[in-house]
Amino acid sequence: MTSADTPLKVLSVVGAGRSGTTVLASILGEVEGFASAGELRWLWERGVLQQRPCGCGKPPERCPVWSSVIARVMASSERWTVPEIVAAQHDVAHLRSLPRLLRASSDTQTQWPALDLVLTVTGRTVEAFAEGTNARVIVDTSKRPQDAAVSAMLEGVDHYVLHVVRDPRAVVHSWRRRKTFAAEGGTRTMGTRRLPSTVRAWTTNSIGSELLRRRVPASHWHHMRYEDFSRHPRSSVESIVAFLGEQGRTPFENEDTVALQPNHIVSGNPTRFTTGSVKIRADEEWRQAMPRRDQLLVQLATKPLMMRYGYTTRNREAASARRTD
Repeated sequence: MTSADTPLKVLSVVGAGRSGTTVLASILGEVEGFASAGELRWLWERGVLQQRPCGCGKPPERCPVWSSVIARVMASSERWTVPEIVAAQHDVAHLRSLPRLLRASSDTQTQWPALDLVLTVTGRTVEAFAEGTNARVIVDTSKRPQDAAVSAMLEGVDHYVLHVVRDPRAVVHSWRRRKTFAAEGGTRTMGTRRLPSTVRAWTTNSIGSELLRRRVPASHWHHMRYEDFSRHPRSSVESIVAFLGEQGRTPFENEDTVALQPNHIVSGNPTRFTTGSVKIRADEEWRQAMPRRDQLLVQLATKPLMMRYGYTTRNREAASARRTD
């Protein structure tokens, strides 16, 4: 989309919520030539309809970047309404749609009106956002494999996938904690989740990501664990930049501290509002605060995938050993 010789790169970040993807997006957005859109899947529902603030603190209708992007996309067709876009997104991105999406990814004509609409809107949104931010790499942290499958079908885009995983016990514990943040017009609170729903979401996202991986060239797939990123943030981010074939300077002041500027991340964790000098550190509160019974329940439900991603049920000992690497 940037030119015939240098197509726009789109990095789809997939993984469960509370896996550090928002802070990672904030960091990547500081790299020269990069722009982080945040959870692009929520632009039309949470952004346009609900007017939730983007990373700059303003609702999209008053954000200098997103107001222009939205106006441009809506002006490109008189047939669309925002509710129609949202309905099409729900149809396409439902978990049961993933197999159909993966099959459609190799077809020239989808025979799926909702997907045709989502592809057109997403393509024009990405293009307008890239031009509005003067970026050649767009980072989309929508996290669902379904959304990444859609981006893989965009014409004129060089698509990459970053799969981020975190120990499911840590994810369960994080979703139990309430997170509040200041926003224009008052304070907002993120919702919480119970253990069963979080385990189900982590498992289905992981399985969906594995299915997606089969359709993505190995050269365009990068896997990273939250625990490795939080222990070695600078080298982890540099490895992502290199994976994308880019050489932009990262915003690190030292090995674990970054300088963050205001951004235009459209949706995500409240950390998108954080600016200034930020030290990246692992959040491992779950090791002491999470009841042992709950840890065992999560382990039993997710053990095959935990083992695949290098996690062990003997976590305290393993974590101690890894920290001495």
